Amino acid sequence: MEKKFSVECNLRLLVQGGILAAFSVMGPWIIRESWLGIYASRSSAMMNDSCFLLLVSAIKLVAMNVVRTVPHYLGAFLMNEAVRIRINGRKRFSLNVVITLSLIVLIYDLIYRVHGIRYDLGIPVLLIIGFVLLLSYMNLYSVSMLNKLVLVGSLLMSIQWLDVIPSLTPYGFGRGEISMDVKVAAQIMEEGNTLLLFACCMCLAFFIAAMIQVQLLNKEHKLRISNEHNRIVEKELYDTQIEALKMRNASEVQSLVHDLKSPLTTAHGLASLAEMMEENALLKEYLQKISSSLTSMDMMISEILYENRRSEIQTAELMQIVLAQVSILVPKEMLTYENRCPEAVIMGNKIRLSRAIINLINNAYNAVDKETGKISITVERRERFIYITVLDNGSGIEKENMACIWDIGYSGRHSTGLGLGFAKQVVENHGGSVWLESEKGKYTRATICLREGKDEYGEQENDSGH
Repeated sequence: MEKKFSVECNLRLLVQGGILAAFSVMGPWIIRESWLGIYASRSSAMMNDSCFLLLVSAIKLVAMNVVRTVPHYLGAFLMNEAVRIRINGRKRFSLNVVITLSLIVLIYDLIYRVHGIRYDLGIPVLLIIGFVLLLSYMNLYSVSMLNKLVLVGSLLMSIQWLDVIPSLTPYGFGRGEISMDVKVAAQIMEEGNTLLLFACCMCLAFFIAAMIQVQLLNKEHKLRISNEHNRIVEKELYDTQIEALKMRNASEVQSLVHDLKSPLTTAHGLASLAEMMEENALLKEYLQKISSSLTSMDMMISEILYENRRSEIQTAELMQIVLAQVSILVPKEMLTYENRCPEAVIMGNKIRLSRAIINLINNAYNAVDKETGKISITVERRERFIYITVLDNGSGIEKENMACIWDIGYSGRHSTGLGLGFAKQVVENHGGSVWLESEKGKYTRATICLREGKDEYGEQENDSGH
């Protein structure tokens, strides 16, 4: 089985860790033993036989080492957190161990090359590295930088005190020049036990403080993770409730729309009956318009009820529906219509397709002069596609507006705000395309392109019927 190797990188943590690592290399320039007076305190302690001054020199030594090394280890800690290596989707912490060790050794090598200071890579360093890796393993990525700084500083303070215990020197603790000088001075002054006791107390105190901090930060981290999880669950629950509400509303709308069909059919029948009985020409015309409007309403209701229903429809039948509806608004003398492929078949929802074409015609009507305006509707076949074109001699569209005319809500002289967006949505849902060509002050041409015959939806329905 082939192993899938992936690396995730947090750029922010990586940059922060790199800055701290660079700062640690400059540490010996910034924090010098001469500035802290470590040798002066040690010398004064020996000259005056002062145990207090000896402890002061030890405190200065530990403080210097901690300040110098905090950026070093904190930088390695952050860079280790920044890089997550996964094999087959599982995080491989062992590779992060290699990265951390390599970074620390590299920084120590840079310090030696720049400053000539060779740090002892003994047991204290290994202890610090172990704690850093343990913190990385705990995935405290949500913990603030300040808390990480205090935690790493406390751990370093605890371990660095082991370097001034004389009895631990054979085991690799405090073999540096300054550390050895302080421990030799303690032995000469016969204050080795005092230094041992003080160092042990300080080491234990800072270690306990670090462990308490680890526990608190771990609880804080888990609490944040839990809160985040709860927030996600609450959002999912909210989205589910909204979706359920939408489904309920949709169901209620469907039921309401279905109930509207009955009174609408009754009204349409009465209007048709009144039309046949009426002798007054003007009233008869009004009744015809009422009947046509009721027919349009019935079609819209059917569109809602049977939105996803698709069937074979000839272009002649489709355009007959379109022209019947358009005649209510657009004068006949303004329209010219030519269907060059009346027998061609389209698979789709005839109600929604007719609505899309009607919207294009309505937009054309809004753009033309009501006395000199002309609207031409053409249906033709090109290869295996049906093209339905609506051409007008209206005001045209500004070039800067062409990019937003399809947006739902766009409104202008050439758009009602919903027509073009709805037409585009319907056509694309049928696997087709629609576009506009326009020249300001001259014309606008809207073209719908649909595949002739059964599309993939029609084929699927046919296959399912076998």
